[in-house]
Order: sequence, then C-alpha cells, then structure tokens
Amino acid sequence: MFPPQIRRAPAAVLASETADAHHTALIDAFGALSYGDLAERVATGVAGLPAVQTGRRLVHIPLTAERELVVAYLAVLQAGHVALVTPPEHASITAAYPPDLWLQEDGSFSGALDREPRYLLHPDLALLLSTSGSTGSPKLVRLSHTNLISNADAIVAALSITAADRAITSLPLHYCFGLSVLHAQLRAGATAVLWRGSVTETAFGAELRKSRVTLLPATPHVVDLLDAQGLLDAVPTLRLLAQAGGALPAARVSELAARGEAGGWGLAVMYGQTEATARMAVLPPELAGRYPDAVGWPIAGSAFRLDTAGIEQPAGTDGPVGELLFSGPGVMLGYAEHPDDLALGRTHSELRTGDLARIDADGIVRIVGRRSDHLKIMGIRIDLLQVERTLRDRGVRCCVTGTDEQLQVTHEGAAGPVRDLAATAAGLGRSVVSAQEVAELPRLPNGKLDRRACAALHAVQTGYDHDDATSSLAAVTRALAPLVGAGTIDPERSFAELGGDSFNHVTASVRLTRLLGTLPPDWHHRPVRDLIELAAQHADRRPARRPLIRRVETTVVLRGLAVITICGSHVGLFRLAGGAHILLAVSGFLFARYVLTAPDTAERVRRTARAAITIVVPATIASAVMVFGFQSIHWSNLALLHWLVRPQDINIFWFLEALLMLFAVTVALLAVPRLRAAYGADPWRTAMAALAVLLVPRYLLPAVFDGPVRGLPITVAWLFVAGIAMAVAGRRNRSLVTAVVAVAAAAGFFPDWDRDLTIMAGLAVLALVPALPVPGLLVRPLGVLAAASLHVYLVQFQVFALFGNTIVEFFVSLAAGIVFCALSTFVLRRLPLPEPTVGSPIRRRATAMYRLRKDRPCVDVRS
Repeated sequence: MFPPQIRRAPAAVLASETADAHHTALIDAFGALSYGDLAERVATGVAGLPAVQTGRRLVHIPLTAERELVVAYLAVLQAGHVALVTPPEHASITAAYPPDLWLQEDGSFSGALDREPRYLLHPDLALLLSTSGSTGSPKLVRLSHTNLISNADAIVAALSITAADRAITSLPLHYCFGLSVLHAQLRAGATAVLWRGSVTETAFGAELRKSRVTLLPATPHVVDLLDAQGLLDAVPTLRLLAQAGGALPAARVSELAARGEAGGWGLAVMYGQTEATARMAVLPPELAGRYPDAVGWPIAGSAFRLDTAGIEQPAGTDGPVGELLFSGPGVMLGYAEHPDDLALGRTHSELRTGDLARIDADGIVRIVGRRSDHLKIMGIRIDLLQVERTLRDRGVRCCVTGTDEQLQVTHEGAAGPVRDLAATAAGLGRSVVSAQEVAELPRLPNGKLDRRACAALHAVQTGYDHDDATSSLAAVTRALAPLVGAGTIDPERSFAELGGDSFNHVTASVRLTRLLGTLPPDWHHRPVRDLIELAAQHADRRPARRPLIRRVETTVVLRGLAVITICGSHVGLFRLAGGAHILLAVSGFLFARYVLTAPDTAERVRRTARAAITIVVPATIASAVMVFGFQSIHWSNLALLHWLVRPQDINIFWFLEALLMLFAVTVALLAVPRLRAAYGADPWRTAMAALAVLLVPRYLLPAVFDGPVRGLPITVAWLFVAGIAMAVAGRRNRSLVTAVVAVAAAAGFFPDWDRDLTIMAGLAVLALVPALPVPGLLVRPLGVLAAASLHVYLVQFQVFALFGNTIVEFFVSLAAGIVFCALSTFVLRRLPLPEPTVGSPIRRRATAMYRLRKDRPCVDVRS
C-alpha cells in the first residue's frame, strides 16, 4: 500500500500566493472572474468532493472551455483526486477506465460520493490524458503534479508570460497543448479567455479584440485558419503567436516572423508531446526568422540527446541524425494501458519521442522526420515525410502514407500530376503510387493530420481489405452526407455543426439507429468520428439476423405516434386527443438541442429563421388552398395570426402559430444579456424558472375565460418550455423533477380526462425515456411518418372535405402528407435559407456541406 499522505499541489494550476486576488483569472461570455473568486469557487468544489482520507477517486472531466468545468477541474486537482480528462464524449476511454465520479455539464459531480474508490491510485498521479494519436484508445498518459508545475513554470519563463498577458483557448482544453496554455496562464497570475466555439466563427475575431488578447496559441492548421480570416494582423493587443502541435514549413515561419516583426508581435515556434506534459522546446520569437527550420532549445531544467543506433545516416556534413530523447521534470510517469497501471509509479525517466532530429553545436534542435515514417516499397526505403515536404514545396496540400506495396498521397483539390510528382520524389514507379483527391484533408481534434483516415481512403479506393472502422466510415457518410448537402463528411464535426438540424433529425436518427443500435442522447453533438467508432463497435456485435426489436429515439417515436393519433382523432376513426400538445413539448426539446446550443445570439437567430421559413412555406401553401380553393378558413389563418385576429374562434392551425411565436420569443429573451448569462450558467434552472412563470397563464386563462383558450401561445407556452427543461436536465434527478412538474401541470388542463392522460404519458416518456422499443419492420415506416408529421397535420383538413369514409380519409391523409412533404422540400431547396456560420475563407469549400441539394430527402420541419 501507499503511504497515508496524499501529495496535493494547488500551485500546479493556481497562481502563486503573490498573485493579486482582484486580478482577472478567467474571462468568458458571462464576464470576468478574479483570482480571489476563482479560489473561493475552487474551494467550494473541493468541499463537495469526497475527502482524500477516504480514498482518492478517479474523476472523469469532459473538459471544454466553460467556466464551471474549468473550476471543477481545478477543484479535482486541488482536492488531491485524479482527473481523467477527455473530449466531451469518448465512451471507449471511460469504458476501459470507469471513473468513480463524473463531471456534469453544470459543474457538479455525479456518482456515489460515499462509495469505496474503484482503483489504487499512485500518490504522484494527478492527470490522465490520451495521446495525440490514441483518441478513443485505452492507452493514456500518466502525469504528476510535478509534471504540471514544472512545465507551466518553464513555459511562463520561455514565453515571458506576465500577469498582463491574456491568452485565449483557441485550442481544445482536452488537448495537451490547450490545457498547457491554461496551466501556464494561471501559474503566471495571468488571464485565460475561455472561448467555447471554433476559431472559424466570425465572433472569434471580435472576441480577440474585445478581450484584448495578447497571446494566441495555435497549431499549424489553426494558424492557416486565423490567417485566412486576416486575424493575425487585426488584433492590436497581440504580443505573441505561440505555435506548436506540428511543423510549419520553414518558408511559412520566415514569412510569419517578418510579418510579426512589422506588426508588433512575435512568433514563438514550439515542440512538444503529451508524454512530456505538452511542450519540450521553444524557439524565441527574435530567432524565428534566423532559424525557420528549427524548434529551438529545450525548456528550463530539461535536455535533449540523440540515439543514432540503427539510424541510416544521410550523406553530408550537417551532423548526425538520431532519435530525439528528452529528459526533465516534465517527462510523464508512464503509460496506462490497463486500470491496474494507475497504481504504478514512474516507469519513464527519459522520453523516446520517435522523432528523428539533428542538434547543432549551439544545442538548437531541428526535426527531420519520424522513425515510423519510413517504409520499404519494392525494396526502396521511403521517407514519407520527405516525400510530403517535397510535394508541399510544389504547392500540393497533402498527407503521405503507405504500405509495403503502395505509396499513398491524399491531397486537397486538383493538384496536377500528383502521382508523377510523388513517384519522382520517392524514386518509385507510377504504378505503385495511389493519389486520392479530397475537398479537405481530415484532421484530428488537435488540428493535426489524421493519417489513419487518409490511409483508409486509399484502402477503400484500391479495393484492399479494410477494417470495420473504414466500412463504418462509408456507412455513416452515406447516411448523413445527403442530409447536410455534402459529398464528404468532416469526421471532426458533429451532425449539428455540419448543418444538420431538427428538420432532418428524424431521418438521420432512423438511419443511424440501423447502424449504431441505440443512439447516445447527444449523438447530434458528437464528432462524426465518434459515430463511426460506435458503428464499428455495433458491427462487431451485430447478429446475423435483423433484430426483431430496435430502440428508437423517443422524439422520433412520439412524432410518428402523435401524427397518427392527431389524424385518427380528427377524422373520427378513434378518439385519442392530445398528440399536438405532446408535439409542442417535443418541439421545445429539439429546439434546445439544436437552436439553443448555438454559440451566440446571431447564430441562434439564423437557426430560428431557418426553422420559421421551413414551417411557414408549407403552412402558407396549405392555408392558401383552404382560403382560395375551399374557402373553409379565415384569411388570418393564411397570415398565421388567427390567434391574434380572432382569438374567440376555433383555430385549426393553433399549433403552428404558437410554435412560431414561441421560437421568436425564446430567442429574443435569450438575447437579453442577463437572461443569456443565466441560461448559459445553468440552462435547466433557467428553464424551470420560466416554466414556473408560464404556469400562471396556464391555470389563470382557462379559469377566467371561456372558449378555445387552450390553444393560445401564452397558454401552451409551458409545454414548449417544459420540453426545453427536459432536454437540458442532464441528470436523472433533474429529469425526474421536470417530469413530475410537467405531468402535474398537464392534469386538469382539459375538461376531458382522457386527453390529459395522453399528454401526461407523453410528457413523462419524453422526460425519462431516451429511447423506446419499436418492432424492426416498423422503424422505417415510423420514421417516414415522423418526418412528414407537419405536412400530414396541414393537409388532413383538405382531405376531410373530399371523402366521406373515415378509413379512406385517414390513410389518404397520411399518404397526402408524405407527398406534400416531398413537394414542399422541393420548393425549400430553391429558397435562400439562412446558412450556418462556416467561418473563414479557407473553409469556403466546406460551405457545400450546408447547402440543400436536389436529392435531399423529405425531412420534418416541425421544430
């Protein structure tokens, strides 16, 4: 057993005792947080965690640049527990290392706080990170408090970071470089600006200027994205561009160094790996122009050496080439490949980087390749990185991979005779070179080239055997690409980021259910890479026969069943009213998932406008037929303002009018800074507070006024907001509270108890059951009905006027709605719908992902 003392190191991430308590530590959308306030919040978080005397816990931290999550992360380290930091979702890691506690989106912890710890954790262990190339793998890097402290202090010294500096989280915090930036800022008593979105968003440049950012971290890919937007020369407070995470071409370094010198900022080129707590070497800005091909000198207290054993030395007198070995206090404790490894102490005193390098007489380091980037094809030894560099010097943006039989070049756009260029560079015949053109090179979450994905493209192209991941990549792409108007799918973006929305949610959900089985609740916000991984895992477990029962998302099932009950009740085939009121809650649920997750008000307005247009177009067509053809409704129905013009009349389109009004009011209210801040800090509490307010008109209006008041927007708004609260509840106890409140509010809403029971059942299921069992043969028909639910709702009234048989009316209404869905989609494809924000000019090719294509299938537009 370990000695009873627990090594705790608050200084690993918090500023020294001399830091000014009033100085700003963090800035986010909700304002500034001082070091004094940060310390108090961290102390509160520590108090809410189990005492380390009862055993140290492994705590899962799905870390993003949000205040509550950062505070909770610091509290875990401060308390002496071990943080397992991952992207927001990575089931494979937590499946291999089930944590004791789970950090929730609101900064609280779930799990049995009084349960005995699962693991024996070494006293030095503080942090677990996945390596750059092993995201989704159970292989983790074990880091200590000493690693964190020493690396942060060394970076503070190397980059001359002072309390006046402000660095923005332009890189993910679950990525070692991004997390190192946060550590260094806090260690220096400086300020970290928490940016949640992408650097390609138009608001990013405004945030740089508004928050007076002085230090901008970037990988080579991020440098290109920033430069394409003109941001490197548009931030007057910028002091330093800190580049790591891959090599910039020497010419690019020279160019940036010269521009920085003219613009008043410097370029610091750095080199690092997760296994060395992020950064190992720094080239000072004043020498970037002089040594553009170098990564600099080792950080303070560290050293490099070369291992030339087994390395074929090139001709010339530039000095020996060897594998670069790093030593110093930042070297990890070692890897963890099994939960038992968490009990291990230090197993590495020196890090073999895998990189080939030269070290000149002054100690400056130049990376020249990787040991793993050499292979033999037809007996000829090929340096893949050298081939890649040669092609890039010829203007080809590419990734070079290979097998023992084939050299593979994945390149962006048409780039001339790529196969000939690669064959010449490698000294091979053209017949053993495969060239694959893509719109954009696939990248890992940290911005580095995804070489596995590039190689997989060639496996598909050439007909070579490929694994389940490659098959799943093709299957998921086929499922999602038509829905977002894309020929290819960026695996690092989610369905929502690709342009998916609640309009095509049903179709995507049904297609992915067939590939993944039961869908994760947040599948639409997970990177497509995660969905591909889940699809591959499901393929391994898939039975030979088609399953008799599938679990389908509750929102899809409710939409399909609701349209059947609405149509059947209206036609008189049976009586099961209340479906439209359930759909209103479902609409609020999906509105929260797709619209309210937008990073800013402008994007929320854009998404809401898209939703409104997609509802108004088919509603206007249907209303016009009834007004001018059948003369069966008032003109105010055509204007979708019947509730305002003639509130005393029965309104057959009350649902649509209420929905449009609630869309607009919700987005308008969340544009108010105080309300936006409250919702950002705790969406569920804010939604529940709004629900409490809206229950007043829900009870008051039916009691005071006679007539059809239960379809007015103000009267049914509580259902929409209840759906929002269900979507953002996050924890089981919150979902239960929401269900109880919503079900209680539904009791007595109508005079007829059977309708109330239907609504109560629908609300309870929506709040508590993420997926429902459906016979396998019915999944696709149910999805088609759910997708066309709005259109069935609109055309049913015209069908009633043409037929006299209830059964015929019922089935013709469903069929007509499906046909109308296809026709309205045809019209919508030709309308200039508001596009999602796609960011910088460098991503113009990706805008095709967001355009509606002619072959886009019929999708639901209810919410």
